Amino acid sequence: MLEAKLIGFKEGLKVAIVWFVFYSYLVLKDKKNLIKPFNIGLATVCILTIIILFLPQGFIAKEYLSNVIETSFAFLLILSAAVLFHASGTDLFGPLRVALKSQNSSFTNNATLSKGGMFEEGGVGGIFIFLATLIFFVPDSAGSVIFLNELAFMRGAEFMTYAYAFAGFAVAVLIIFLAVKFYKPYWIGDYFDVPQLLLFLAIVKLLGGGIKGVAELSLIPSVQRGFMKFIHDFVHQTLVLLMIPDHPLLEATVWNFIGIFFGPDLASAASLVILLFFPLLFVYYRLFKPLPGPEAQTGVQRRKIKSQQLSNTRKKALPVLFFISLILVAWFSQRGETISRLYVPKQKPVVVDKGVVAIPLKDPTMNLMDGALHKFSLVHEAEEIGILIIKRSDNTLSVCLDACEICPSEGYGQRDDHVVCLYCGTPLHIDTLGKPGGCNPIPLTVEIDGRFVRIELSEILEKWGFMKTGQMKKGIIP
Repeated sequence: MLEAKLIGFKEGLKVAIVWFVFYSYLVLKDKKNLIKPFNIGLATVCILTIIILFLPQGFIAKEYLSNVIETSFAFLLILSAAVLFHASGTDLFGPLRVALKSQNSSFTNNATLSKGGMFEEGGVGGIFIFLATLIFFVPDSAGSVIFLNELAFMRGAEFMTYAYAFAGFAVAVLIIFLAVKFYKPYWIGDYFDVPQLLLFLAIVKLLGGGIKGVAELSLIPSVQRGFMKFIHDFVHQTLVLLMIPDHPLLEATVWNFIGIFFGPDLASAASLVILLFFPLLFVYYRLFKPLPGPEAQTGVQRRKIKSQQLSNTRKKALPVLFFISLILVAWFSQRGETISRLYVPKQKPVVVDKGVVAIPLKDPTMNLMDGALHKFSLVHEAEEIGILIIKRSDNTLSVCLDACEICPSEGYGQRDDHVVCLYCGTPLHIDTLGKPGGCNPIPLTVEIDGRFVRIELSEILEKWGFMKTGQMKKGIIP
């Protein structure tokens, strides 16, 4: 019940804070006409959330929603980075404006548009705000509802689970409402322009977009895994393209050296640099780059204008600095938690009978369909061969060697819905297992009946030999 209340509180806090910041921004920018479509969008989100609550279990795939949420965060982050970079002194949108003007000068010179008519009157702008509100909130609320459905099913207390979640939601909204009502801090909107607003939305999505309950309240763990996989693939493909590992003087040691780049510490640091590069560039431009000299006749006027420019510059840099601090604190705190949750099961011995390895789907000590990682070891001619089995989200089993083509065969562990290479730290989503190449475990062709997973010994030996041959060429195995 506490977890349900926490999920509701998180969603309520997210809605209330976004509403307050956006409302303050529109009020101070004199665009109150856009508040109505935003409120209509929020009301529509509530209605859609209630509808989703009554849909059959499994009608919407949680993994699909998770991907949508992560994609929306990436889009907001890239868009905010582009706008921050533009605000840092590089006119990214100049060529676009020139192209549009040259292609349709009569349209852009229209009096209504030159005054911002359609946007200011709530036409195009209102539709955009309404749709953006749905896109921002609906996947998160749907994911939370699905998680609450699972929680209610496990606890056997459906009504109380939803009641506690609603109570948490109401408490969060009430706290923000009372703070706004009594303190009226609408001045906060003066600290926001479009770049800061987009970055704010990206940060809200990052810190509150998780849909897996207490285990993962934010997107930070999945973002860390995604960035680290990108770093891993980039380094590996670059070195392979240059054929460095195949150089006869380097092949004996180079792959051990590459392991440093694949390690979690360096990859996590590089990921953080990528994430913060454009916000830091914006802060540098706003706080440290000299301001252009004001055009004024007297020294007093020039000093007054310059003081106003400096005050406005610092205001716009302050929320970006705050968001950078939030990311740093959340990043390093979540990193410690995700590292500690790595699950590495012990290998269970299996034997060959008439050329086949038969592993039971279920026995008193295990159940291959429970979603956990299961590992087995086969001894053949004094050589130990590792096998892993794990259930994918579509209820099919992925059966692979506990090794890949490019890393020393230290095997894999499990962290949430990913397996992690124990050598290089690369996270791999469970649903991608069974695909060859890269750091993915090498897939095995198997037969699964109602009782056993059956693997031909010839299949195991063929794939194991393929792995060893490839690693010997790269100098991983002497």
